Amino acid sequence: MQLATKILIGSSVVLVGTILISFVSFDDILAFGIRDQTSLRKRNELRSIYLKIPFPLDFKIYFFNVTNPDDVTQGAKPKLHEVGPYAYDEWVSKVDVVDNSVEDTLAYSPLAKFYFNANKTGVGLSQDDEVTILHPVIVGAISTAVESSPALLPILTKAIKSIFRDPKTIYLTDKVRNILFDGMLINCSVTDFAGKAVCSQLKSQLPGIKEVEKNILRFSLFGSRNDTLGKRTVVKRGIKNSKDLGLLVEYDGMKKLDMYDSKECNSFQGTDGWIFPVGLPIGEDLKAFSGELCRNIKIKYVQPEPYKGVPTDLYEGDLGDQRNDPDEKCYCPSPKKCMDKGLYDLTKCMGVPIIASLPHFLKCNESYLEGVEGLHPNASLHSLNLLFARELGAPTMAMKRMQLNFLIKPNPKVPIMNNVTEVLHPFLWLEEGIVLKGKLLKKIQSIFMIKKLNVVVRWFLVVACLGGIGGSVYLYYKNKDKGVITPIHMINKFIGNDNDNVENFKSEASSAVSKTSNKMEYDNRAFLADMDRLNKKF
Repeated sequence: MQLATKILIGSSVVLVGTILISFVSFDDILAFGIRDQTSLRKRNELRSIYLKIPFPLDFKIYFFNVTNPDDVTQGAKPKLHEVGPYAYDEWVSKVDVVDNSVEDTLAYSPLAKFYFNANKTGVGLSQDDEVTILHPVIVGAISTAVESSPALLPILTKAIKSIFRDPKTIYLTDKVRNILFDGMLINCSVTDFAGKAVCSQLKSQLPGIKEVEKNILRFSLFGSRNDTLGKRTVVKRGIKNSKDLGLLVEYDGMKKLDMYDSKECNSFQGTDGWIFPVGLPIGEDLKAFSGELCRNIKIKYVQPEPYKGVPTDLYEGDLGDQRNDPDEKCYCPSPKKCMDKGLYDLTKCMGVPIIASLPHFLKCNESYLEGVEGLHPNASLHSLNLLFARELGAPTMAMKRMQLNFLIKPNPKVPIMNNVTEVLHPFLWLEEGIVLKGKLLKKIQSIFMIKKLNVVVRWFLVVACLGGIGGSVYLYYKNKDKGVITPIHMINKFIGNDNDNVENFKSEASSAVSKTSNKMEYDNRAFLADMDRLNKKF
């Protein structure tokens, strides 16, 4: 009876504890721990990772090499041949960090450094390869003048002849290293008025240009990003309110933009894109501000898609549909001009009339594919997507992809563009990717392993406790009608060794056995053996 009671009490206590801790409280306790560890507290490891990613991002460039530049100048359709990837390790950090405990914010300046990675570059490719692409300076200058100052086109035409030595096409052939980071040569040692005037404008207004010698300029597409501080950014730390983690508060000294006509588009929505709050509801889209695009981006939920043992969800982004989506109307270049689906005009953001799209015009109108030859959109290769662990607020894989295009069209005032066919002309696309691996991935996997282990352990304990309760009930009913027998070795502690006491005890014990035998079956062999030894002794 006593054993059954102990088993019953012990099993019941463990069962109740298992239910309260493992079933009721475990997820809340784990969620609290995750929220505490994912805020940007100075003691948290996540803060260190956020401020300096311990591994490089993959930065890859694919060029659209033009194989018929002379024919395009005469009106032919551009024939494009994709060349790449040219891969770089992008080391990202955030410097000049300042905390504001009152506002619960963190301010930083982004810094990126790029290093060529031959191992991840395409087979047989190097930075010294020469490619033929649209000349970004010539085409950019002409497009800008056409839109904003058409009266200056004659002067610009003379300047192009002077600075670029009377080019015959709108294309540039140069080394990959020069186009991307080292700089394409622009010789501004000219004496004519038009050339000097345009060179002066290039020096002061063209992003990414630098003067390496007197009147000798170099312009690269990404050189201005390399080892150069980015725009000052302020985000919420998520200490006072975990739902505010990463939310963008201020960018480049502004609490909102002033380049669009609506409050919604000028307001910052979402995070800085590097971190997100934990515990977002399933199906909720992710929102972030992109400094490269000067706009908010919505990354839409698609479906659950686990990644190496981590329960993640797939999200995909695009550049919207300004013509048909009311939320995108405010991003139209002008009230009377909206871009087609999947296109975004970067003129306001970059000061250069570049039009962004997804690579190979993915998710764009098919008419843009028909304007050139050599494009083959593929969602698995060209989409903007990420795998996101909502419970941790952490992406396990992210791929930011974007294609850069110029709109070229005939212009009788510019001889090298007089006969071209109007077309949205791609010149490259880029991929900036991050994939969690190594220690960071193992830490994330361990959290979900703990959750799985909790499920196994709690059901094991439930089954064991129910078995214990059932066993105690069985023992109770089995033994409730049996007599309680005291072993002979316990009795020796209370009786003497003289014959009278022993004989008296034997007599009483025999009488008790006789009475008990009349009531129930008796089979205690240990007791009978003790009695037999006692008889022999005395």
